[in-house]
Amino acid sequence: MTAGDARPTGPVRLKGPVRVVGLQAAVTLAVAALMLVGGVDEAKSALLGGFAVVLPNAYFAWAAMRPLRPSPNEQEALLAAGGLIGRWVVKIALTVALLVAAIVVADAGGLGFFVGLSAALLAQLASPLVGGN
Repeated sequence: MTAGDARPTGPVRLKGPVRVVGLQAAVTLAVAALMLVGGVDEAKSALLGGFAVVLPNAYFAWAAMRPLRPSPNEQEALLAAGGLIGRWVVKIALTVALLVAAIVVADAGGLGFFVGLSAALLAQLASPLVGGN
């Protein structure tokens, strides 16, 4: 066995975006479980509110972690940055579409929806405190 064959030992460290999305999903599920106290409709609304944040963030984490080609000149670097901004615009549009669908189509609303939505957003802010870098 050579030094190159050695595998790291200890806990697996997730990359930043993956850790954030995982934390948001876990918080959303926990909030939905707690909202069962208010009934199944409140729990469903909490899931819809939370996942209206989690799913677009999962897309953006995947899109942002995709390798970009090295940019030998300034023009290609600007195009790469524009691509990342374009992915962010898609994330925002997906968030709005999911929020509208949850409210209009799935009839989500009330306390559960806003608690789930808020918890997922706050989990994003709290992620540096829960798991390091």
